[in-house]
Amino acid sequence: METVTIRYEKLFSILLAHADFPALSIDDNRLSLLTNELKVEIDAPTSTLFEQHGIQYRFEYDSLSCFVRVATNSDVPFFPLPSDFSARFLFSATGTLITKMGLPPSFGGEYTYHLRVKLKTTASTSKLLDSPLTTVESAVPDLIFHAAHDGNPSYWEQYPTLITGYLAVVDIVTEGSKKNRLFKQESTQALHYSVSNGKSDQHLYQINLS
Repeated sequence: METVTIRYEKLFSILLAHADFPALSIDDNRLSLLTNELKVEIDAPTSTLFEQHGIQYRFEYDSLSCFVRVATNSDVPFFPLPSDFSARFLFSATGTLITKMGLPPSFGGEYTYHLRVKLKTTASTSKLLDSPLTTVESAVPDLIFHAAHDGNPSYWEQYPTLITGYLAVVDIVTEGSKKNRLFKQESTQALHYSVSNGKSDQHLYQINLS
């Protein structure tokens, strides 16, 4: 019987931190994890991108980690990543965390924190509350159907819609003038955060929630 080996390596990870939810040691109570106070989703375009390029994500131990399928004998993506790679993560929080963060009265509904993590810069950490508290347009517009009328054919009309109900929208974008931090070597897309490169325990970015 033929055996097929499918390998995954870390594409990147983002650490989230809050003073009231310190990083755990081995013997600490896992119920105190910041992960229990947050939920992470991806939007529809990101979901499609991840499916097409063999990318999986998980949120545990206070880290959002993405893993990509790689070639059998090298740490390069099995499906080459687009040069304008981007991904959108939507964070929702429990009432407990929102209270501890001391968010302003304007937070909520259509008003969310918007953070852009730029892959081609050296910035590696930021405080979420220093990010804009603003409205963020969804990448997927709503559709309204107009029925045929007075001899005019029916049609669909797109109109923009705002993201609502989230603590933060975090966009990973290929912007900046430096080297793309996802890769050890951009021309081949050899991964930076791979085990063989000795960087698998490092994070692309840290977001401080306090």
